Amino acid sequence: MTGESLKRDLLKKMIIAKIDVAAYLSLRKAKGYMSVNETEHLRDNLFDLSTEYREKSLRLKSHLSEQEMASIHQGINAISSAAVCLMTGCHDCPQYIAIDADKLENCLRQLSASLKDIMGHQLAVES
Repeated sequence: MTGESLKRDLLKKMIIAKIDVAAYLSLRKAKGYMSVNETEHLRDNLFDLSTEYREKSLRLKSHLSEQEMASIHQGINAISSAAVCLMTGCHDCPQYIAIDADKLENCLRQLSASLKDIMGHQLAVES
């Protein structure tokens, strides 16, 4: 994979992660809790994306500008923080968990800002 295709793939996965976290957060706010299985599934996906980034970051770094790498790194940090947040909920019973919605919302805001910045870099390059 070239640096540009790695970036596109990672960006696509970050956007999907944002959508997943936003949907989870919306349901969490509406219900007040989530199932442990839903939480673990999202958490594992977020950690997998973080791991993938770490594995490919050296190749990305050689193809992208410092600003682009910094924006991607910030987004991945937000994803990692969201994954950690999903580990810290209060168990009301063995099947349900109440995650701190404010912390998760903060991670979502950081991820959104990072994606906006990345897209701004991409549009500037295309112009």
